[in-house]
Amino acid sequence: MVVHTGLTVETMLDPAQQAFLHDHQIGGTPVLPGVMGIEAFAEAALVMLPGYRVEAVEDVSFLAPFKFYRNQPREVTVQTVISQQGSVVLADCRLIGRRTLPKQEQPEVTTHFTGRVRLTRQAPVEVAAIQFAAPKGSILEAADIYRIYFHGPAYQVLGRAWLDGNQVVGQMADNLPTHHHPPTKPVLLAPRLIELCFQTSGLWEITAEGRMGLPRHVDRVCLLRAPELASGPLYAVITPAQEQGSFDAEVVDAAGKRYLELSGYKTVALPDRVDSGLLKALHATA
Repeated sequence: MVVHTGLTVETMLDPAQQAFLHDHQIGGTPVLPGVMGIEAFAEAALVMLPGYRVEAVEDVSFLAPFKFYRNQPREVTVQTVISQQGSVVLADCRLIGRRTLPKQEQPEVTTHFTGRVRLTRQAPVEVAAIQFAAPKGSILEAADIYRIYFHGPAYQVLGRAWLDGNQVVGQMADNLPTHHHPPTKPVLLAPRLIELCFQTSGLWEITAEGRMGLPRHVDRVCLLRAPELASGPLYAVITPAQEQGSFDAEVVDAAGKRYLELSGYKTVALPDRVDSGLLKALHATA
């Protein structure tokens, strides 16, 4: 802990040990999932603040992919600067990577993600349930989804999906394999629920725009209820905000109880177009 950069947390991550890296490869290179950047911010923010809880993570920007070149372990650094705003504590966070390149004496330092964690001592407020209906029409199954998406088993979070008017709904997959090692270490913000929102939003982009996007920005994400409390499947209900070029999402159970809220999700398009033949199954759900 120092005055200007606040708290610095460093950890070594190994794609051979962590399923969230091994099963999140782009072009054969493991890439740190954006949802795990959000999780890292939440965990770092709470290190020095026992008795607080994460109310939300806000203004998250994914500036550059954090790659694990040649599948080798790499150190991740999170810097957190704490400030007070009334009864709320704010933690401004940066996720940083360092690489030593050939013929360079000093390592290259890159800020990959930034965001702000909002912390409070207050108990969460119960939120009202929403209306949620069973799927109508064609359903897109996981086997078709992951012919398009690059994710491995630990991040194949979609069990099935369907279009519902101006929304797209993604059902969380059952019996997902272990996400991280050691599995006894808890996560704070249910990153695979956030990933469910990201991937379900991506289906809308593929169907409506013929492109696949990677996370670029999130205005706000808030975990309202632990997913372990659900007695049945969870569903991401995605509403595109087309004028803003973003998506809003809620994760609910079959009774409409809210588990997670996400707003202002934006993406950046991958340069390669999606194979048009693989889009047929998606267009069939419209």
